[in-house]
Amino acid sequence: MLGLTTRFRVTVDGIDLGGWSKCTGLAVEFKSERVKEGGNYETQPILAGHLEYPNIQLVRAMNAADSRQVQAWLRSKVADWVNAHSSGGGGTAEITLLDAHLKSVASWSLRNVYPAKWDGPQLTAETFGIAVETLTLVHEGFL
Repeated sequence: MLGLTTRFRVTVDGIDLGGWSKCTGLAVEFKSERVKEGGNYETQPILAGHLEYPNIQLVRAMNAADSRQVQAWLRSKVADWVNAHSSGGGGTAEITLLDAHLKSVASWSLRNVYPAKWDGPQLTAETFGIAVETLTLVHEGFL
């Protein structure tokens, strides 16, 4: 169930990974180089370089249904990863920003997505808190 605390909806290859409360890393950096030309003392032409996309980090309080979907997706990626004959290929992810009425505001399609890291909750019997999970995705871009 989505509410005010889950403002980002994430799917990977049609698998609904649920709502997330925090999404960081939606950025692109355009790398360029200035070229120094002999005899040109006024300008330095700019050459386009490569694009850099940081990892996407998703954070939320764990819930049974959505966390189960994430674990199933991670298991499938692990199975592909450990088979030496198959990398499994990266997927396509869709991150959708929702407003307070759960209507789509904007979305980003990430290409060649892989899990980079999953962090589960810090578990201790001495304190009561919210079990938080973090999923980090590596990708080749969204533009």
